[in-house]
Amino acid sequence: MKQHMKQRIFWTISILAIAIAAGCYFFPKDTDVLSQRYAPNQLQQDFQVFREVLEKAHPALYSYADKNELNHDFDSIYAGLKDDADIRSFHQKLAFIVNKIGCSHTNLYLPKILYDTLLHRPNFFPLPVVYVDGGFYINSDISEIPVGSHIISINGNPAAQIMERMYDYNVPDGRNKNYNLSQAAQHFSYDYFMAYGPAGVFRIEYVAPGSTTREMVALEPVTLEKYTDEYNTNVYYNYSDEVGYDFEIIDSLHTAVLTLRSFAFSTATTFSAYKNFLLNAFTLLKNENGINNLVIDCRNNEGGEYENIFLLLRFLSKQPFREVDSAKVRFRKTPYQQYLEPAYALNERPYLDSMLKTEFHPLGDGTFALNETENDLRRPHPMAFTGNLFVITNSNVVSAASNFVAMIKDSKRGIIVGEQTGGGYNAHNGFTRLLYKLPNTGMQLEFSAVQVQHFLHHPQFNRYGVEPDYTISNTIHDIIENQDPQMSFIVNNLVKADR
Repeated sequence: MKQHMKQRIFWTISILAIAIAAGCYFFPKDTDVLSQRYAPNQLQQDFQVFREVLEKAHPALYSYADKNELNHDFDSIYAGLKDDADIRSFHQKLAFIVNKIGCSHTNLYLPKILYDTLLHRPNFFPLPVVYVDGGFYINSDISEIPVGSHIISINGNPAAQIMERMYDYNVPDGRNKNYNLSQAAQHFSYDYFMAYGPAGVFRIEYVAPGSTTREMVALEPVTLEKYTDEYNTNVYYNYSDEVGYDFEIIDSLHTAVLTLRSFAFSTATTFSAYKNFLLNAFTLLKNENGINNLVIDCRNNEGGEYENIFLLLRFLSKQPFREVDSAKVRFRKTPYQQYLEPAYALNERPYLDSMLKTEFHPLGDGTFALNETENDLRRPHPMAFTGNLFVITNSNVVSAASNFVAMIKDSKRGIIVGEQTGGGYNAHNGFTRLLYKLPNTGMQLEFSAVQVQHFLHHPQFNRYGVEPDYTISNTIHDIIENQDPQMSFIVNNLVKADR
């Protein structure tokens, strides 16, 4: 891959990540801005564009979905578009299809004019939530509801129904219930709004920790902007991402801990800082006597640029490796350009078409593959660490981060502890994105253009995420007591045995 290709972003799945704090109101504040209804012919046209774009351009439409079943779902939803509907109802139908596809890089966005207006409306759930032990729990101590309280219902909507409504909004690679619902919890304020609409008050039925009594409390809603801006302050149990990486040595355990919450260092400045950080950390490991264990904490890492995982792998690998096994795309030139989002069409589409023309070649089946000259062979770094390696994951590990974990698992270079990743084991969709705007509702459809098969010696077909060698999940007790069961397991059962 050419150097400019190294800086491509793995497009992440968080809807909140596209928020821009603009503030022009186009609707009265006391109205539901998503209540505008669309005629059946408008919805049918948008749905047909949605389907045709996916069938023409999505790089892995049938990797996790049976083609006949998916066609049946397409046909069934289209046939059901007989009545007027608002955009939230339409979004639910599109989200069902997206979840069925099972691609963590396929996203739906509201029209920006609507999203910007929503940011300033006091209609959103005010408290952080966590999904653990099969339910939603309060993950904040800023209200009268105790942290760790089990949510039974909100405004009369049972928690089981809320989970069912939100399930399709956050999509893993393949199937991973923990990912769907842990992400729903992380984006609870926005996702609850999309599922149920605006609320003037939130009547929360809950059971406090250590109790069996159901209690009820009414909380005032907040704006989405306030919820988002204050999330890191208000959340009780969280994996801090204020700094994308950190390194420490625990001399008493002969162990170093490398924390990586992101691989998204795309500018010259941030990449240079990340590269120097890794070089300094691994040089210290090389020169420090007695440090024979390295723990890499990848929890909640949603990926970033390819170059950043390959650089890290060079400091860990004992054998040379290719960047990818293969990379394929289903078109030579961006299709359905009349439906591209205008800013994307102007600023990003030319780059995509240039990349496809210069870096991919046609195959006999109508697809196009990455040129072999673009797939570099990487060799271990002179400062590579050769001791014991442990990697901590959870279901929120996707994209480049899941690619990294998959290569560690496949090569048997390290022991994986935690939860199955939300990103795929064998492959993911990446490189660069496509962004379409549906003609009537203005809903935006985003997905990555290229299917990337990870460089693995032992692909595991019919699998979804990377399964850990030791499955260790959080419990509500861990949340309340602010415990780290994955790190404790490594220290007490793996590192300890090696001392």
